[in-house]
Amino acid sequence: MTLGHVIRKVKTEDRDAVSAVLTSAFESDGEARLVQNLWEQHAIRFERLAEVSGVIIGYCAFSAVTCKPDLDGLLLGLGPLAVAPEHQNQGVGGELVKEGLKLCRENNARLIAVLGDPDYYARFGFEPASKKKMTWAGFDAGDAFRIITNADEKFDDVNPDDIRTIHYHPAFNDVS
Repeated sequence: MTLGHVIRKVKTEDRDAVSAVLTSAFESDGEARLVQNLWEQHAIRFERLAEVSGVIIGYCAFSAVTCKPDLDGLLLGLGPLAVAPEHQNQGVGGELVKEGLKLCRENNARLIAVLGDPDYYARFGFEPASKKKMTWAGFDAGDAFRIITNADEKFDDVNPDDIRTIHYHPAFNDVS
């Protein structure tokens, strides 16, 4: 594990360093541009970063998603999650996700969606969205599209003809 790292809120003055982490983690600037667009549109609900000795090494964002047919309440999408390559596979990303999920729960998020490695996200409680009769508007991502809902949330009463479709913020459409 990266020793001495801290998880904290993102400040405006952190944005250039966050963009650098995103670019290094994804080997392109697509996710950095995405986050820049989300910042400009005030679409990020929660975001956290990891730093060591004042150097930002990781980042995680949660932005609003919508659902059709509509669902009331706070609906969020996790992403992007990024850790600088030299700090990957040391638990930093996991801690960012856990801290973000804690914020989501404290704010009574009804649903949190993620598109990513099923094995990685399962350990945080994400399950295939299809189990709750939900799908992603982007494309059929199979078990890579996952959700967490409140423990007492019931979606089983959804008519099978009315499978719910989750839509990320439009800024996600521009990621290449």
